[in-house]
Amino acid sequence: MEAEGSKRSTGVTSVAAVLLAFLASQHHTLHMLLIAVGIGGAGASAMTMFPMVRRVMLLMSLAMVALMLYRALDARSSTAMRLVNAASVLVTLGLVAWSVVQFGF
Repeated sequence: MEAEGSKRSTGVTSVAAVLLAFLASQHHTLHMLLIAVGIGGAGASAMTMFPMVRRVMLLMSLAMVALMLYRALDARSSTAMRLVNAASVLVTLGLVAWSVVQFGF
């Protein structure tokens, strides 16, 4: 009985770790979505007032994309991890492009 319970908790821990890793890599994406729907107006004004902060955020997003692509191409990565990384890369690149179009670099 204990072995079954430990397997279940290990599975929950694994799923939670993947979910938290995905959310951590998407903090910038979530911020941009808030700005896109009008909730984060204060954030948008801060980005136009401090363009260097925005540039650093964009570059860090691109660095995360590179890391996710590297991890997805690793032969040891599972299919699920590759799918999560691919979705994250597509969303991040889309929002980086939107940000550059809206605010410039």
